[in-house]
Amino acid sequence: MAAAVTVKPLNGAEEYLRWKESMLLVLHTAGVAHVLSDEPPPPTPAAAAAGVKEEDGEAEAAAAAARRRWARDDAVCRGHILAALSDRIFPDYVRHGTARAAWEAVARAYDGAGALSAGVARRAFDDLEFYANAPLLEQIAHAEALNAATRLPLGDEDLAGALCEMLPESVGGPASARSGGGATMRDVWRVARLVETRRVCREDMERHGRCWRCGKPGHHTSNCMG
Repeated sequence: MAAAVTVKPLNGAEEYLRWKESMLLVLHTAGVAHVLSDEPPPPTPAAAAAGVKEEDGEAEAAAAAARRRWARDDAVCRGHILAALSDRIFPDYVRHGTARAAWEAVARAYDGAGALSAGVARRAFDDLEFYANAPLLEQIAHAEALNAATRLPLGDEDLAGALCEMLPESVGGPASARSGGGATMRDVWRVARLVETRRVCREDMERHGRCWRCGKPGHHTSNCMG
């Protein structure tokens, strides 16, 4: 059985994105997320609504059961959403009678409020610098995210080319050389992971004097034959 997901109560725009994704996981796991997008079953069978005499009692029973399931799922979904709101904002949303109404009301207030605007993302990308004392792979992932948030994101090769000019020469140079000057983000990631692996090996040798792979002294993991 999958472990239960604990959702930190939403208390502001900065927490909304993680809250939203966590809540969707909870609601899908509970099997009630469909009420946020699907339409509820009609209050009466289609045949009766059209004025046609309903001869089949089984159809009416099935329709009634579907309405009861929907009402139950909607109540459970609404309860999950309200339970995951902080005491500060809970009173603003408890008035909504359906799960979809509550979900959409929360989204109106917070969806996008804590995210970078396209213009801010573009300026942040243009001013991006890579620092030697920060995790390299995380910085590349952040650069990709900034590019994706811009109004006109760069394509794969253009993004790779731009990053190769920003990245340390130990990454940008080999990444460009892999494709004869037309690097892709796959090249950037491959070289960056290799550089990070070598850095970890060097640090391990400096600290422990042993190969990280085989545990023997006298050589780096990148040169290990064991």
